[in-house]
Amino acid sequence: MLGTVLPAFFLMYTSLYFILGIALSDPIMVLSGEICSIPLIFLIFRLHRPRLIHVRLATPDELGSEVHALPEGGSLITPTRTSFQRFLVRDDSILDMPPSRQLWILFAITVSVGVFLTALFIQSTTELAGIALFILLAIPMWLIGFSLPVLAWWGTSTNSIGLPTRRRSAESWLIAGMASAFPAFIFNSLIAPEITPSSFPQWAVELSLLAIWAPLCEEVFKAMAVAVFLPSIKGPKQGFQVGFTVGLGFALIENFQYIGFSLMGGPLSVTMTILVRGIGSIPGHAVWTAISGTAIGWIATDKEFKARMTWHAKSLAIGAIDTAEGLGIDTDGDGDLSGFDGVRQTLEEAIEEAMAEQSSQGGPWLISGREDDVAQKLGLPGNLEIFDRQGFPYEKSNEKSSSEGLLLPKSLSAALALAISGHSIWNGSSFLSYHAPVEWLGIGEASSGLIMLGWMIFLIVTVLFVARSLMRGIRDVDSDF
Repeated sequence: MLGTVLPAFFLMYTSLYFILGIALSDPIMVLSGEICSIPLIFLIFRLHRPRLIHVRLATPDELGSEVHALPEGGSLITPTRTSFQRFLVRDDSILDMPPSRQLWILFAITVSVGVFLTALFIQSTTELAGIALFILLAIPMWLIGFSLPVLAWWGTSTNSIGLPTRRRSAESWLIAGMASAFPAFIFNSLIAPEITPSSFPQWAVELSLLAIWAPLCEEVFKAMAVAVFLPSIKGPKQGFQVGFTVGLGFALIENFQYIGFSLMGGPLSVTMTILVRGIGSIPGHAVWTAISGTAIGWIATDKEFKARMTWHAKSLAIGAIDTAEGLGIDTDGDGDLSGFDGVRQTLEEAIEEAMAEQSSQGGPWLISGREDDVAQKLGLPGNLEIFDRQGFPYEKSNEKSSSEGLLLPKSLSAALALAISGHSIWNGSSFLSYHAPVEWLGIGEASSGLIMLGWMIFLIVTVLFVARSLMRGIRDVDSDF
């Protein structure tokens, strides 16, 4: 996570410099942005190149051997004659999250260290010791503070939803969330200030940027990042999971910046920023994107729509191969330049195949093993074990019905409007909770700070309640998909 977010953060600024160069017709800025961006892009791709597993298989074979040379040196000796084969397979291992309780304990320790450093700063006799410790611990607090809460919320959501996730997929969702921060950052930096009326007073300009433009562009771009994974999303539950993770990826980039800047204000500033963003802003971003993700998950249950979308995507890819080979580039490596050599389905054939596959699949479960109560209901012998169609064991939840949780809208437009509204209320009310008492009511700085703190606590509690209720509501909502 650290290895990805560091180059991604700097890439966000180099890309902004590149775009500014294009807008200003400045070739030096364009060239500088390109030169600075290329190594960062290469590093990100390098970090996330496909992981491979080296599999070695020795099978009994009368014509084989009992000794097999290994490429790294040494030999493999088998008790009987065997034939020896080696394979490289893609790593599709399940994401193994640390227990969320341990992560939250580490987060609490980090905040406690910040409180301790703040106490040293307040007392004149220990101020020098506090400064020395803060200099030593500032960078570790920054790295832990921006990343650990994201990991903790990731673990909490994974455990609560109960949906096993492949590591490769989870990394892709997280990176998509980081990538969605790029256009949002450019819109907030370059476009939003230009379309905000200059006749507005300063406070209205700031409120517009925070409560209107930022929620609008950020939620739209995050929803677009979730939609990229529509072909692999099976239903609303997985849509919620993808959206939640994309929101965490977006929060990683924001956290990196906000907590880094808060270091300039000393231990009190960085501690408050870590605390507020860790238990408020991070789950807020995740929940708002999960709302849109759930609606996208409902769209994914429409097999005809997915078939149409997949067909158009394949058609674009086939067209690209045909064009490249027409230019003399052997794209598919088959030794000729005849274009795409695979099956070219018509749209009607793709839809018919998808609907036939849906009919042949029947129910969502394959039975093999345990669960006597399920077997009894189905009139099958005992000792049955239930698996879903992805091969993961199905575990019955001991929790109460998900009807006690909040259910999300199925319409994408309604879900997106709800996500933007939640984000807007958070940003706008946070700004007004300090600006209104100071500028409009003439309340002192100390009292205004307490009012803002009280309102922030209310917002955090509300977001945590909504996050918990949504997870309970989504847990079993798509058990039929």
